[in-house]
Amino acid sequence: MTNNAYTWTNEFSELVEKYAEFVMDGMDMKTMEQFVFDSLVDTYSNYSQDELINEIDEFYGSEILESLGVEVTETPDV
Repeated sequence: MTNNAYTWTNEFSELVEKYAEFVMDGMDMKTMEQFVFDSLVDTYSNYSQDELINEIDEFYGSEILESLGVEVTETPDV
Protein backbone atom coordinates (compact mmCIF):
# COMPACT_ATOMS: atom_id res chain seq x y z
CA MET A 1 0.00 0.00 0.00
CA THR A 2 1.26 3.45 -0.88
CA ASN A 3 0.67 6.50 1.28
CA ASN A 4 0.58 9.68 -0.74
CA ALA A 5 0.90 13.23 0.48
CA TYR A 6 -0.65 15.96 -1.63
CA THR A 7 -0.16 19.69 -1.51
CA TRP A 8 -2.40 22.29 -3.11
CA THR A 9 -0.92 25.75 -3.02
CA ASN A 10 -3.97 27.72 -4.18
CA GLU A 11 -7.39 28.24 -2.59
CA PHE A 12 -9.28 24.98 -2.06
CA SER A 13 -12.30 26.49 -3.85
CA GLU A 14 -10.18 26.74 -7.00
CA LEU A 15 -9.44 23.00 -6.86
CA VAL A 16 -13.15 22.32 -6.37
CA GLU A 17 -14.04 24.46 -9.40
CA LYS A 18 -11.35 22.90 -11.61
CA TYR A 19 -12.49 19.39 -10.66
CA ALA A 20 -16.16 20.29 -11.26
CA GLU A 21 -15.25 21.62 -14.70
CA PHE A 22 -13.27 18.44 -15.45
CA VAL A 23 -16.23 16.24 -14.46
CA MET A 24 -18.66 18.37 -16.51
CA ASP A 25 -16.42 18.20 -19.57
CA GLY A 26 -16.62 14.42 -19.38
CA MET A 27 -20.44 14.36 -19.40
CA ASP A 28 -22.61 14.08 -22.46
CA MET A 29 -25.78 16.19 -22.57
CA LYS A 30 -28.09 13.39 -21.41
CA THR A 31 -25.88 12.64 -18.39
CA MET A 32 -25.68 16.34 -17.53
CA GLU A 33 -29.48 16.69 -17.75
CA GLN A 34 -29.93 13.72 -15.41
CA PHE A 35 -27.40 15.16 -12.97
CA VAL A 36 -29.15 18.54 -12.91
CA PHE A 37 -32.54 16.86 -12.44
CA ASP A 38 -31.27 14.66 -9.60
CA SER A 39 -29.59 17.64 -7.91
CA LEU A 40 -32.75 19.76 -8.11
CA VAL A 41 -34.95 16.94 -6.78
CA ASP A 42 -32.50 16.38 -3.92
CA THR A 43 -32.46 20.10 -3.08
CA TYR A 44 -36.23 20.61 -3.32
CA SER A 45 -36.90 17.46 -1.26
CA ASN A 46 -35.29 19.25 1.69
CA TYR A 47 -37.74 22.18 1.45
CA SER A 48 -40.97 22.28 3.41
CA GLN A 49 -44.14 22.42 1.34
CA ASP A 50 -44.57 26.12 2.16
CA GLU A 51 -40.96 26.92 1.26
CA LEU A 52 -41.27 25.23 -2.12
CA ILE A 53 -44.61 26.86 -2.92
CA ASN A 54 -43.30 30.28 -1.89
CA GLU A 55 -40.20 29.86 -4.06
CA ILE A 56 -42.21 28.82 -7.10
CA ASP A 57 -44.61 31.73 -6.57
CA GLU A 58 -41.78 34.22 -6.08
CA PHE A 59 -39.79 33.20 -9.15
CA TYR A 60 -42.54 32.08 -11.55
CA GLY A 61 -45.91 33.29 -10.25
CA SER A 62 -49.26 31.78 -9.41
CA GLU A 63 -49.98 30.69 -12.98
CA ILE A 64 -47.07 28.24 -12.85
CA LEU A 65 -48.16 27.06 -9.39
CA GLU A 66 -51.61 26.30 -10.81
CA SER A 67 -50.11 24.52 -13.82
CA LEU A 68 -48.18 22.33 -11.36
CA GLY A 69 -51.40 21.41 -9.55
CA VAL A 70 -51.30 23.85 -6.63
CA GLU A 71 -54.66 25.47 -5.92
CA VAL A 72 -54.22 29.22 -5.52
CA THR A 73 -56.93 31.09 -3.64
CA GLU A 74 -57.01 34.77 -2.84
CA THR A 75 -57.31 35.81 0.77
CA PRO A 76 -58.74 39.17 1.75
CA ASP A 77 -56.38 41.79 3.15
CA VAL A 78 -56.81 42.10 6.87
